[in-house]
Amino acid sequence: MLSSIHIENYALIRSLDIHFDKGFTVITGETGAGKSILLGALSLITGNRADSSVLLDKTKKCFVEADFDIREMEIRSFFDTHNLDYSDNTILRREINSAGKSRAFINDTPVTLQVLKELANLLVDVHSQHQHLLISNPLFRLQIVDDYADNKSALLHYQQLYYRHETATKELHQLQKQQQEVEERKDYLSFLAKELDDADLQPAEDGELEEKITMLSHAETIKSTLYANNQLLSEQDPNITAMLTNVKRDCESLSSYSAAIAEITQRLELLLIEIKDISYSLSSIERQVEVDPGQLDLLQQRLDLLYTLLRKHHVADLAELIEKKKDIDAQLTSMENNSEKIKILEKQRMLLNDALVEAANRLTERRLGVAPQLQQDILHKLQLLGMKDAHFHVDIESHSHHTEMGSDKVGFYFSANRGVATEEISKIASGGELSRMMLAIKSVITENALLPTVVFDEIDTGISGEIAGKAAKLMTELSQNHQLIVITHLPQIAAKGTLHYHVYKETLDNQTFTKIRQLTTDERVDELAKMMSDETITPAARETAKMLMGIS
Repeated sequence: MLSSIHIENYALIRSLDIHFDKGFTVITGETGAGKSILLGALSLITGNRADSSVLLDKTKKCFVEADFDIREMEIRSFFDTHNLDYSDNTILRREINSAGKSRAFINDTPVTLQVLKELANLLVDVHSQHQHLLISNPLFRLQIVDDYADNKSALLHYQQLYYRHETATKELHQLQKQQQEVEERKDYLSFLAKELDDADLQPAEDGELEEKITMLSHAETIKSTLYANNQLLSEQDPNITAMLTNVKRDCESLSSYSAAIAEITQRLELLLIEIKDISYSLSSIERQVEVDPGQLDLLQQRLDLLYTLLRKHHVADLAELIEKKKDIDAQLTSMENNSEKIKILEKQRMLLNDALVEAANRLTERRLGVAPQLQQDILHKLQLLGMKDAHFHVDIESHSHHTEMGSDKVGFYFSANRGVATEEISKIASGGELSRMMLAIKSVITENALLPTVVFDEIDTGISGEIAGKAAKLMTELSQNHQLIVITHLPQIAAKGTLHYHVYKETLDNQTFTKIRQLTTDERVDELAKMMSDETITPAARETAKMLMGIS
């Protein structure tokens, strides 16, 4: 139950406190006095967005604070889920600063706007004067059926599956698109991979090839030069090795006479070993060098192939080309993995789709199950509102396409007169009929809901006279089990309230403010009389007001 609401610096409200009680509270006031401002302030508590334009004084923050008595509600789990302190008197608070930034609180604990909205939706339901226009909205009609069927849990389960299915579908389409693009490259990449595989790349091979080609290109010169020099070192007569051997032998015969000569003898020994090794190496290299034009052509072709591949793949050396080959192989492997992912995701999506269809069918069954009773209850309320010959039918049509609300389309078919075929309600009903229809629907839904507080904002628009009295009776019955707060312009309804607030404007220092005050019994009589007699209160109007209130 809404115990009180405090509003500060909102629109035309400087500061306002309103206290509520159980039962039926009515709020009246002249057009433009600010009744809609009160509803706007309450909408901040229910999670509506707002900006700095709502501030009366742009230099100060605005805040709205609503105190709810929730002792009779079993919603402790909400507080546990969101790690909030529970209190029998729970305060919902919303602040907006001069920069338009909004903050939300539950029992002085900061929360997100979504969390505030979730709790507010458990505590209060607001029906505005223009909601009858929503009857033409298929989603709104579907929501009415779900509210009546208490489908919250079933719908939540379905929507969880729906969003998972949508996510899987989106991911699958993305992978399939990538796969299509990949397939266009796969043949080309496979060709490149085979070409590099066939090339049998070896690290540093290009340097080795260049050296071999250089040797083969100058084979005759190299071979003749090496041969001549090897002859000079050790083969011809005389040769350097033989001459040094003689020098070493002579020095060796003198080494006993001089340590210096002995040292030179050792050096000559080492020099002879080195020269013999050089001679052997020259001979070995000379024997290996072949004059082979065919081999030269093969090596040159191999090097040309490597250079072609380097240019083709825009790399500087064989090391980079080998890395490029690894990258191409990795891309091809990824393509294969992508195909596997698609297969797995297609299977997951199929399983999700089966579960989604099952959940949608369960929703359809529940909706079809309550439709006859819903239309009977709404028709009963319409008859109470003076539409004795009305016909009303709820049509639920299922289709194969799934939306976030299921696979059903709900139609409301209505006729106000006997013998007239029913048609889609938005095409046939007048404004007053739509108002009564919305009042009947809201009355039925509210009776079946656990919401402790219901607010009607001029939902009686378009009705008057006897029908207004019937609407007042319907609201009175509704207030027996719910706290009902009604903003109205009809005296028949205002008279039935157990509390009556009057909204008015007051000008102070050339500035206009919206204010509200609770009326006494005598003031209520005058207010009702004024509503019936256009400002001039006649004795007859006052007597009628007393009669409506049931006082003498």
